[in-house]
Amino acid sequence: EKNIPVLLGLLSIWNVSFFGYPARAILPYSQALEKFAPHIQQVSMESNGKGVSIDGVPLPYEAGEIDFGEPGTNGQHSFYQLIHQGRVIPCDFIGSAKSQQPIHLKGEVVSNHDELMSNFFAQPDALAFGKT
Repeated sequence: EKNIPVLLGLLSIWNVSFFGYPARAILPYSQALEKFAPHIQQVSMESNGKGVSIDGVPLPYEAGEIDFGEPGTNGQHSFYQLIHQGRVIPCDFIGSAKSQQPIHLKGEVVSNHDELMSNFFAQPDALAFGKT
């Protein structure tokens, strides 16, 4: 229950097999993780994207999911729009408590990282609750 990678794996199985959601968005709010989503694509989709069992028998269910993503603010101006407008796609939001390169501009109340984290918290909130 405390192993986050195992929990994420179980959630993926649940979302694909029981809810029928074919895709997952991986949304790191850190430019340092810009290659994380492509890495997960390769690891997950290559390993789990099989249509047959180890014995060569076609599977009676979908295996794996379509993984995609971008660092947070890049994705906000592209595929987030599709998700906000009703396409149900489970999203893994990834944020960091501390910036690797904090910038504090003179006269600004908040740092660049604080602004980024505001977006990080606002996006899942908007997806969960939205507007009517």
